[in-house]
Amino acid sequence: MSRRSEVTERIRPGASGARVSTPDPSPAIQGRSSPSVSLAWLCADLVLATIDGATPPVELAVSANGDEIESDSGSISYAGGDDRESVLLVASITEPSRGRDLEVTVRFGDEEESLGPARASALGTSLRALVRDRLAGLDTETRQRLIEFVATETSALASGMDQRALSRSLLAIRDALRERAPRALVAPDQPQGLNVEAIVELDERSFFVRGWMRDEQADIVRLTAISPEGARAELLDRLFRLRRADVDQLYGATADREEKPGFLAYFQLDCPSRADGGWIFQMENAAGVAVEIEGPEVMRDPATGRGTIVSELAGEHGPQTSLLDHVVPAVTLLQKRLADAVEIERVEQFGSPPSDPAVSIVVPLYRRVDLLEHQLASFADDDDLRAADIIYVLDSPELADPLFDGAGPLHEIYRLPFRVVELSRNGGFSVANNLGASLGEGRLLLLLNSDVLPARRGWLGRLIEFFDSHDAIGAVGPKLLFEDETLQHAGLYWRRDASYAPWENAHYFKGMHGSLPAANEARTVPAVTAACLMTSMELYRDLGGLASIYIQGDYEDSDLCLRLREGGYETWYLPEVELYHLEGRSYDTSVRQTNGRYNSWLHTRLWGELIDGIMSDGSSPPA
Repeated sequence: MSRRSEVTERIRPGASGARVSTPDPSPAIQGRSSPSVSLAWLCADLVLATIDGATPPVELAVSANGDEIESDSGSISYAGGDDRESVLLVASITEPSRGRDLEVTVRFGDEEESLGPARASALGTSLRALVRDRLAGLDTETRQRLIEFVATETSALASGMDQRALSRSLLAIRDALRERAPRALVAPDQPQGLNVEAIVELDERSFFVRGWMRDEQADIVRLTAISPEGARAELLDRLFRLRRADVDQLYGATADREEKPGFLAYFQLDCPSRADGGWIFQMENAAGVAVEIEGPEVMRDPATGRGTIVSELAGEHGPQTSLLDHVVPAVTLLQKRLADAVEIERVEQFGSPPSDPAVSIVVPLYRRVDLLEHQLASFADDDDLRAADIIYVLDSPELADPLFDGAGPLHEIYRLPFRVVELSRNGGFSVANNLGASLGEGRLLLLLNSDVLPARRGWLGRLIEFFDSHDAIGAVGPKLLFEDETLQHAGLYWRRDASYAPWENAHYFKGMHGSLPAANEARTVPAVTAACLMTSMELYRDLGGLASIYIQGDYEDSDLCLRLREGGYETWYLPEVELYHLEGRSYDTSVRQTNGRYNSWLHTRLWGELIDGIMSDGSSPPA
């Protein structure tokens, strides 16, 4: 006989009016209350159920039209309101439940209780009613344990479901069950003060927070971030503390106080958080006094968040600051999000592509798409360029229409075959080059800026010939000149103002005349600029291309050369090849300074020890 035949059905009054099946009590349990089930939906296909008077294990089964649907669940036991052992269960349904008649059966020991069959939306009760009637009266510790269980379990079971709806349900559970503290008031006459000014989402489990806190009554012993979904992160022991003149002014603090009320922190949650608002921050002091505030809306745009985080470096004085322990992982995650979000939107070939090209030339186009015409005009009378696989990568997709409209006529004028690649969004220098290189068909790769123009014909062939004649070569770069014939690039090295300062990229003999004898000797150098850098396509791809951890376009080239060096490859400077570099024509100077500080500090933290050794071997320019 099946389990289903051993139960009798009754209609339980309730908001849903759903049919409920309960076990016919056996003589063995006549003297005690039978377990009872309450069920609500967290989102489509995700169920929350309480089973009062039951003990684990508890199973949930779902069927539609008599056919069982696969489900997965997790549960936790707790002492119910009448001290009976109870179970809280979260279950996911693997098939869409909308528009179907379902029957949900909860099995515990030798008993079971069923709801339905009915449409999914009519099964059970509202989430608010379930939480109010079954959970809200529990003690503080149990309620907190259940909040954390639901947040953790749903993160494991809710893949592919409506995450926004789930976040709203988890927020409702958190607010109904959590223990509140008095709201912190920011005023000079208040002994406790707490404020959070920015929360930046790095990914669904990682965040960066900025704010300040103070307590005149006793030492602060706890600062807790509580996500809208109920996940908690203890922040106090991981904060970077800093002075805040504005807070000192508000409270009339004297300048000689050692107090640092400001704080910054990179932190991670055990469970994802996807809601825009609803964060809570609680502070507690050694006397047991606790206050809390609501956090601001989460900053989700990665580029805006990156700018907010990097701006915090303005008050620091070098790469040894522990602030970078928060800034670097935060910005690295944002850079990954930006890179992962970029896709190739469109590729157009203008003219017949060369067969079996020796080299692919990748040229990012950022803002200044007019530079395409200047470069094509300078390439047009060079047979080496006609045999090359030329790939222009548009990193400013808002300019796609004028670029593609103009590319066809430019091909008709200059008769030079090239491809134009449109990216879905701006991703930065490394992303543009790496996506362009992914389409390259040459055995060699030339990274080239759009503001680099050759001084004469034959330059590309000489670079290829030099590269092929050196077995240990990893990269080669040419001489780059300003318009007035002075040197912009004759190889890269690193310099710094003091031992505690970051190593910064520097160009040998920059600003001196291009005829300087010392700048006209082919030699190995620590690095060369990616404004014009030739390497092996296979080697470039094996190394993963330019590192996307740097912002906008700075230090990716020296990072690549250092990775080549670690692999046993040499970097060469070839002065017999000359090109003009109209440096920085599409990059805002103020933005470059801010980003450059971060890039140089990151570069130093990653490569400082190796650079120390290189520069101590006499790689600085001669006096």
